[in-house]
Amino acid sequence: MPNAQFYGIVVNAFSTAANGVPRLNTSLWTLALAGMAAGAFIGRALATRVPERGARLLVLLLALAGGLSTLAKGAWEL
Repeated sequence: MPNAQFYGIVVNAFSTAANGVPRLNTSLWTLALAGMAAGAFIGRALATRVPERGARLLVLLLALAGGLSTLAKGAWEL
């Protein structure tokens, strides 16, 4: 899933450039880093067990759900 990772990096880089680095206290930064490390560890363990097609479908469905929720929120606020 290198394309999904690249997309995530690009989106987050633009978000950080536009909004700046989040202002979090030390304990929240530590928690965020621990969560990223745990996610990387779990992802590596699951990479050999989850079929690529299923993972791709899950990523696309999550993206679709996010897009639809954003669309619904925008329409609701009109």
